[in-house]
Amino acid sequence: MERRRQTRVTVVAAAAVTGLMLAAALAAASAGQKPKAQAKIYEESLQGLTGQPFGKVIAAIEDWEFECLDAWEAVDPSPKDVTGHNRSKIKFSKKEIAEIFGPGGTFRVVVYNKLIGTDATTMGTVDSMGMASSKDATFTIEKYTVIRAVFKDDALILYRVWPVLEQSEMAGGMLFRR
Repeated sequence: MERRRQTRVTVVAAAAVTGLMLAAALAAASAGQKPKAQAKIYEESLQGLTGQPFGKVIAAIEDWEFECLDAWEAVDPSPKDVTGHNRSKIKFSKKEIAEIFGPGGTFRVVVYNKLIGTDATTMGTVDSMGMASSKDATFTIEKYTVIRAVFKDDALILYRVWPVLEQSEMAGGMLFRR
C-alpha cells in the first residue's frame, strides 16, 4: 500500500515538473521568435479585439509589454489635423486618411512600441593613404516592433503592426512648438 502511494506521488510530481518545463519552453519560444512571426501573433490577437472598447484593447497591448509612443484624439479631424500627427514610417497615407477619417466621428489614435533588439555600427573615415583620419565612432541602433491602433467612438476599427522599425524611422515628421 505504501509503495503504491509513493508511486502515485512520484507520478504526480513528474507530471508537475513536466508541466512547468512545458510552460517555460513555450514562454522561451514566444520570447525567442523572430519579429515577423511575433508580429503575426499580435495581428491575430488584434483581429479578435476589433470592435472592442478602448480600455480593453490598451490593456491587451500593454500586457504584451509595449510602451506608449504617441496618443492623440480628435473630433471630425481634417486631413491637415491627421497629417500633423504623422511620423516618418508610421504615417497615414492620403488614401487611409480619406477612408478612415472622412466619414467623421470621435477618433483616438495610439502608437505603441516595444524594443526587440539593438545593433551596433561603427563609423569612421579612411584617407587616401589607408590611415584612419578620424576616430571611429560606435552607434547603437535600437529596433522596435510598433503597433498603431485607431478607435472610432471608443471601439477599435483599425490597427497596423510593423515588425521591425529603427528608432530613426519612428521619429521624423513631428511638430514641436517652443
